[in-house]
Amino acid sequence: MWERNGLNIRQQNIAEWLQEIQSASIQDLSDHFQVSDETIRRDLRQLSENGLVDKFHGGVRFNVARSEAPFQSRMRVMSQAKLQIGISAAKLIDKGATIFLDNSSTACFLARQLKTRTDLTIITLSLEVANILSTGTKGNRVILSGGELRPEDQTLTGAEAIRFISQFTPDMCFISVAAISPKHGCMDYDIFESDFKRVIMPLADQVVLLSDNSKFNKSGLIKVCDLSAFNILVTDRPLPKSVTDQMKHGEIIIGE
Repeated sequence: MWERNGLNIRQQNIAEWLQEIQSASIQDLSDHFQVSDETIRRDLRQLSENGLVDKFHGGVRFNVARSEAPFQSRMRVMSQAKLQIGISAAKLIDKGATIFLDNSSTACFLARQLKTRTDLTIITLSLEVANILSTGTKGNRVILSGGELRPEDQTLTGAEAIRFISQFTPDMCFISVAAISPKHGCMDYDIFESDFKRVIMPLADQVVLLSDNSKFNKSGLIKVCDLSAFNILVTDRPLPKSVTDQMKHGEIIIGE
C-alpha cells in the first residue's frame, strides 16, 4: 500500500497500523513492533517526511484529513443519495411544523424539497439553507441565528449562535454528522458544530439523523452523541449491522 513512498516493510506496517488505530505513543509502537525507541523514532521521521503521520510529544497520529471538503464540493459528493434522503425526510414534516435544519449539505437538499411548502417555520444557522428557502414560495417563515459568519460554508457560528438556537423547541430537528462509528456513534470534525447539535437535539420533540451510506463505519474527530439519541434515521441504502444494532429503538427510513 505504501511502497510508492519508498518505505521499508516495517515502516509500511507502522503506517497501516496507525491508519487503523489513528494514534499511538512511541512506547506503544516500540512494544508492538519489538524494536527500540530510537528505531521507531527514525521510522517516524521517514513517515513524517512522506506526509503520512503527524508527530506530537511522545507519540504520533496518522495524517488523515481532519476537516471536511469545501462546502460546494460536499454538495456534489453523493448528490443522488442526498436527494433521496431529502425527498424522504420532507415527507416526515407535518403541516404547520416548526423544524430546525443544520448547516450540512444534506440539509440543503432537504431545504430544496421544502421550497414549495407554505406552512412551516424553519430555524437554521445556515445562510445556504436560508437562501434556498428564499427562492421558493413565500409562505414559510425562516429564522436565522445570530453569530459570526464562517465564509467557507456560510454558517453563523459562535456562542451567540448557540445561545439563540437554545431558545427554541422545534417539533423536529434534522441533523447530519460527518461519520457514524461502530465504536463511538455519531462523530464530527468541528467543535462548534458538535456543541450546537448537542444543544438543539434535546429541545426537539423528534430528532432525525440524515446520513448517506458513505458515513457508515467511519471515524471522525469529536463524538457528538450515540445513535440512540435519534428517533429516526433517514438514509439511502440498507444499513450495516453495526448501525442497526445501535438503532434498535428508532425508526429507519431508506430513501427511494
